[in-house]
Formats: sequence, structure tokens, C-alpha cells
Amino acid sequence: MPQILTATIPLGVSACVDRCPVRYNGRAFDRLQPLGRERADFTLTPVCPECMAGFGVPRAPIHLTGGDGHEVLDGGARVKDRRGHDRTDELIEGAKACLGALDRAGVEAVVLKEKSPSCGVLLTHVGGAEGEASAVVTGAGVFGAMCQRSGRFVIPDTALDDPLAWWDWRRRLHAWLWIRRRESASSADLYDAWHAVKFIVQETDRPAADAVGRSLAALPKRPSPGELEHIRERIADALRRPTTPARARQALWEAYVHVKKRGSFEGVDLHELTVESPEVKGSVTRIAQELTGLERISFDNELLVGTSPVLRRDRRRVAALHARDIDPEQEA
Repeated sequence: MPQILTATIPLGVSACVDRCPVRYNGRAFDRLQPLGRERADFTLTPVCPECMAGFGVPRAPIHLTGGDGHEVLDGGARVKDRRGHDRTDELIEGAKACLGALDRAGVEAVVLKEKSPSCGVLLTHVGGAEGEASAVVTGAGVFGAMCQRSGRFVIPDTALDDPLAWWDWRRRLHAWLWIRRRESASSADLYDAWHAVKFIVQETDRPAADAVGRSLAALPKRPSPGELEHIRERIADALRRPTTPARARQALWEAYVHVKKRGSFEGVDLHELTVESPEVKGSVTRIAQELTGLERISFDNELLVGTSPVLRRDRRRVAALHARDIDPEQEA
């Protein structure tokens, strides 16, 4: 039985990915367009650390020198613009200002512009020797690193390009939010919460999942709040880690087969979804699109189809399910 989030999710976004013309060249992107109706699940807080640094629009593009954003924050790398001017202190202050805005908005999760020297999550621009052109390397930008260190759930905007990637990031985001908000006052409470989300952690990092399981088993009869919180933070941290595409495909496949076997769509308008089996349909992109569609359509028809341990659904739809005394296990 899936758990349900009914509250709208506060989401921070790099301003340039939400149609704000704040890039160094004055351009913007509409990177959230693929969300479609799912956009209503979020309240958005756009931020731009480079603008808050006072760089202005248009501006000379910046890159990192000597390391990624984490190394900049640790003092081992610098931020420079195309003219060779050091902009490190200004960008750090701009990133702190944006982090403060996210704090005031209650934002725990962000979608950031990948490959940006300020907002990159998994990739960023780093230069070498003086005057050498920058290159995209593995690592976070300065603001991306700051968001990661603050404990937020950080998503690269490129995840929105791929229905499979977004399906995986979203299910981990929902599980992460739920485990952080759920009260666990005893080892039994925490074990129940872990049982709901452990399969995602196992897919992402099996050694970490096994370690959490051993820690839960080793808890004393009456653990302290600190002991419980430490394990909960370990679970949340594991949920923030990206899944490999191969593992995401396997999880998607298993979820789709489960829906096919247990879903009840007789007499339901599927809005052109074919509900073909994955044995027939070879494209994981199409399967991800169809699976997401089935989840939404099921709620529109007061069914509960869960392909993730935690789902975000409108409070009114959830109330309708309760009003009908629906047993989610019987409905799918």
C-alpha cells in the first residue's frame, strides 16, 4: 500500500530554467514544461545566485578554476570570469542569499541548471591554467554544492528531459520528503517507515540499505531520539543519491508488471494509453510515460495505483477515496 503526500511541495528552481531571462547572455529556458499538469504539485521559488552576486545581465560568463563547487567552498578552487577577474567571494555571497530565500520559503528540494558553474548538480564548468578554456567535468557548481551540503534534495534539470529519469527522481523525492516528515518516536515506527522505502534504497545502494537494516536490528529496546534520528538521516541521505539508468529501468519494469497484474482499469477512460505489456513494448521512455499516465488516471477515477512507495496526490482525491472506504490493496 503506497503512502500519500497531500501537501503541495515547495520546490526551488534555477530561475533561468523557469523562463526568467537571467542567464549571462540574457536568455532563459522553459525546462519545466515537460511537467505538464504535474506542475500543480509544486509551488516554485526561482533563484539565481549569479544575479544575487551582483553580476548583472548580460555579463561575462564564469567558470571554476582548480576544482568543483565543493572545492570552492573549501577554499581550494576559485571562480573566475572570462576576463580573468576573480569572482569567488561574490558568487559565494550570492549563493548564500539564494539559500536564505529557500529557507524562508520552506524549500527542501531544488531543480538546478546542470553544467552551470554556479548551479550544476552532477556536472559543472571547470577551467585549468590561466586562459585555458573551461570544460564540463563531473562535480557540482558552487550553489549546487551549497544546496547539497544543506541537506536538500537536489535534482539536475536534465532529469526533466527523460521520462525514465524523472520517474526515478520523483519517486525518490516523494519517499525522501515522507521519511523526513514522518514522526518516528520508537524503533517500531522507524522500522515501519524503513519497510515502506527500503526497496528504493536497495536499488540505489544495496550496501547502504543492508547497513541500515543492520543498524535497525541493533537498536536497543528503548533507543534515544538521537539514535533514531541518526538512522533516519542515513535513510534520507541514501534516497538523495542518483540511481543508475540500468537500475532505474529494472525498477520501472517491475513496477509496470505489478500495475498490469493488479491494476483495475475496466471501464476507465485511458485517454489513448494502450496499457500494453512491457513484453510487447520495448521503449523504457514510453513505458515511463504510460506508467505515469496510469497513476494519474487512476486517481482521477478514484482508484489507487501505486508504482512507488510514496505518491503525491491532491487532497480532494484522497478524501474521495476515504469517503468510499476503498481498500487500496484491493484496488491495486
